Amino acid sequence: MQFCEHYSPDYQREICGNPEECYFGNYPTLSTLRAEYGKNAAMAFIIPQLQNLATYCGSREKLGEKQYTECAFVISTEFHYLKVSEIMLFCHRFKTGRYGRFYGTVDPLIITESLRTFCTERWNAYERHEQAQREQRETESRKNAITYEQYQQMKKEGKI
Repeated sequence: MQFCEHYSPDYQREICGNPEECYFGNYPTLSTLRAEYGKNAAMAFIIPQLQNLATYCGSREKLGEKQYTECAFVISTEFHYLKVSEIMLFCHRFKTGRYGRFYGTVDPLIITESLRTFCTERWNAYERHEQAQREQRETESRKNAITYEQYQQMKKEGKI
Protein backbone atom coordinates (compact mmCIF):
# COMPACT_ATOMS: atom_id res chain seq x y z
CA MET A 1 0.00 0.00 0.00
CA GLN A 2 2.93 2.33 0.65
CA PHE A 3 3.96 1.83 -2.97
CA CYS A 4 0.47 2.80 -4.18
CA GLU A 5 0.51 5.91 -1.99
CA HIS A 6 3.85 7.03 -3.44
CA TYR A 7 2.78 6.30 -7.03
CA SER A 8 -0.68 7.79 -6.65
CA PRO A 9 -2.24 9.60 -9.62
CA ASP A 10 -0.84 12.85 -8.20
CA TYR A 11 2.65 11.57 -9.06
CA GLN A 12 1.73 11.97 -12.76
CA ARG A 13 2.46 15.68 -12.45
CA GLU A 14 6.01 14.94 -11.32
CA ILE A 15 7.05 12.49 -14.01
CA CYS A 16 4.84 12.89 -17.06
CA GLY A 17 6.49 16.09 -18.21
CA ASN A 18 9.46 13.93 -19.16
CA PRO A 19 8.34 10.98 -21.32
CA GLU A 20 11.95 9.80 -21.67
CA GLU A 21 12.09 9.33 -17.90
CA CYS A 22 8.79 7.45 -17.97
CA TYR A 23 10.03 5.11 -20.68
CA PHE A 24 13.63 4.62 -19.64
CA GLY A 25 13.68 5.46 -15.94
CA ASN A 26 14.11 2.88 -13.23
CA TYR A 27 10.47 2.06 -12.45
CA PRO A 28 8.98 -1.37 -11.80
CA THR A 29 6.78 -3.11 -14.34
CA LEU A 30 3.32 -4.39 -13.54
CA SER A 31 4.81 -7.91 -13.56
CA THR A 32 7.35 -6.85 -10.97
CA LEU A 33 4.59 -5.49 -8.74
CA ARG A 34 2.77 -8.80 -8.91
CA ALA A 35 5.94 -10.78 -8.19
CA GLU A 36 7.14 -8.62 -5.31
CA TYR A 37 3.91 -7.53 -3.63
CA GLY A 38 1.39 -10.22 -4.55
CA LYS A 39 -1.07 -11.02 -7.30
CA ASN A 40 -3.34 -8.03 -6.61
CA ALA A 41 -0.61 -5.39 -6.27
CA ALA A 42 -0.66 -4.29 -9.90
CA MET A 43 -4.44 -3.97 -9.78
CA ALA A 44 -4.20 -1.96 -6.55
CA PHE A 45 -1.93 0.45 -8.43
CA ILE A 46 -4.04 0.59 -11.61
CA ILE A 47 -7.50 1.12 -10.08
CA PRO A 48 -6.74 4.60 -8.63
CA GLN A 49 -5.17 5.58 -11.96
CA LEU A 50 -8.38 4.57 -13.77
CA GLN A 51 -10.57 6.31 -11.20
CA ASN A 52 -8.53 9.48 -11.57
CA LEU A 53 -8.84 9.27 -15.35
CA ALA A 54 -12.61 8.84 -15.14
CA THR A 55 -12.95 11.74 -12.70
CA TYR A 56 -10.79 13.98 -14.86
CA CYS A 57 -12.82 13.17 -17.96
CA GLY A 58 -16.00 14.18 -16.15
CA SER A 59 -17.99 11.20 -17.33
CA ARG A 60 -21.55 11.08 -16.07
CA GLU A 61 -21.42 7.35 -15.46
CA LYS A 62 -18.37 5.91 -13.78
CA LEU A 63 -17.41 2.27 -13.70
CA GLY A 64 -18.58 0.16 -10.80
CA GLU A 65 -16.08 -1.45 -8.44
CA LYS A 66 -16.33 -4.77 -10.27
CA GLN A 67 -15.70 -3.08 -13.64
CA TYR A 68 -12.66 -1.20 -12.29
CA THR A 69 -11.32 -4.46 -10.89
CA GLU A 70 -11.92 -6.31 -14.16
CA CYS A 71 -10.36 -3.55 -16.26
CA ALA A 72 -7.35 -3.38 -13.93
CA PHE A 73 -6.99 -7.16 -14.16
CA VAL A 74 -7.04 -7.05 -17.96
CA ILE A 75 -4.44 -4.28 -18.00
CA SER A 76 -2.21 -6.02 -15.43
CA THR A 77 -2.21 -9.26 -17.43
CA GLU A 78 -2.27 -8.07 -21.04
CA PHE A 79 0.08 -5.13 -20.51
CA HIS A 80 2.18 -6.65 -17.71
CA TYR A 81 5.42 -5.45 -19.34
CA LEU A 82 4.55 -1.76 -18.91
CA LYS A 83 6.25 0.18 -16.15
CA VAL A 84 4.14 2.01 -13.59
CA SER A 85 5.55 5.24 -15.02
CA GLU A 86 4.29 4.25 -18.47
CA ILE A 87 0.79 3.58 -17.13
CA MET A 88 0.87 7.06 -15.61
CA LEU A 89 2.12 8.55 -18.87
CA PHE A 90 -0.69 6.79 -20.71
CA CYS A 91 -3.30 8.25 -18.31
CA HIS A 92 -1.74 11.69 -18.63
CA ARG A 93 -1.83 11.50 -22.41
CA PHE A 94 -5.38 10.16 -22.40
CA LYS A 95 -6.36 13.24 -20.41
CA THR A 96 -5.00 15.41 -23.22
CA GLY A 97 -7.38 13.79 -25.71
CA ARG A 98 -4.58 11.99 -27.49
CA TYR A 99 -6.38 8.64 -27.52
CA GLY A 100 -10.00 9.61 -27.85
CA ARG A 101 -12.60 10.34 -25.26
CA PHE A 102 -15.44 8.96 -23.24
CA TYR A 103 -18.93 9.87 -24.38
CA GLY A 104 -20.89 10.11 -21.16
CA THR A 105 -19.68 6.77 -19.82
CA VAL A 106 -16.25 5.45 -18.96
CA ASP A 107 -15.64 2.61 -21.41
CA PRO A 108 -13.05 -0.04 -20.51
CA LEU A 109 -12.72 -1.01 -24.18
CA ILE A 110 -11.73 2.56 -25.08
CA ILE A 111 -9.09 2.36 -22.35
CA THR A 112 -7.62 -0.95 -23.54
CA GLU A 113 -7.77 0.07 -27.22
CA SER A 114 -6.02 3.29 -26.31
CA LEU A 115 -3.39 1.36 -24.40
CA ARG A 116 -2.62 -0.56 -27.59
CA THR A 117 -2.06 2.77 -29.38
CA PHE A 118 0.14 3.90 -26.50
CA CYS A 119 2.16 0.68 -26.78
CA THR A 120 2.84 1.42 -30.45
CA GLU A 121 4.13 4.87 -29.46
CA ARG A 122 6.18 3.22 -26.72
CA TRP A 123 7.68 0.73 -29.16
CA ASN A 124 8.63 3.59 -31.49
CA ALA A 125 10.24 5.49 -28.60
CA TYR A 126 12.26 2.39 -27.65
CA GLU A 127 13.36 1.95 -31.28
CA ARG A 128 14.52 5.58 -31.47
CA HIS A 129 16.31 5.23 -28.14
CA GLU A 130 18.10 2.05 -29.22
CA GLN A 131 19.07 3.62 -32.56
CA ALA A 132 20.54 6.63 -30.75
CA GLN A 133 22.50 4.32 -28.45
CA ARG A 134 23.84 2.34 -31.44
CA GLU A 135 24.92 5.55 -33.14
CA GLN A 136 26.60 6.73 -29.94
CA ARG A 137 28.50 3.43 -29.63
CA GLU A 138 29.59 3.66 -33.27
CA THR A 139 30.79 7.23 -32.75
CA GLU A 140 32.74 6.16 -29.67
CA SER A 141 34.31 3.19 -31.45
CA ARG A 142 35.40 5.39 -34.36
CA LYS A 143 37.39 7.60 -31.97
CA ASN A 144 39.84 4.75 -31.40
CA ALA A 145 39.73 3.37 -34.93
CA ILE A 146 42.74 3.30 -37.21
CA THR A 147 42.92 3.05 -40.96
CA TYR A 148 44.06 -0.08 -42.71
CA GLU A 149 47.25 1.69 -43.70
CA GLN A 150 47.95 2.58 -40.05
CA TYR A 151 47.29 -1.02 -39.09
CA GLN A 152 49.75 -2.28 -41.72
CA GLN A 153 52.38 0.19 -40.52
CA MET A 154 51.93 -0.85 -36.89
CA LYS A 155 52.15 -4.49 -37.90
CA LYS A 156 55.35 -3.81 -39.83
CA GLU A 157 56.80 -2.05 -36.77
CA GLY A 158 55.85 -5.01 -34.55
CA LYS A 159 53.39 -3.02 -32.46
CA ILE A 160 50.64 -5.50 -33.23
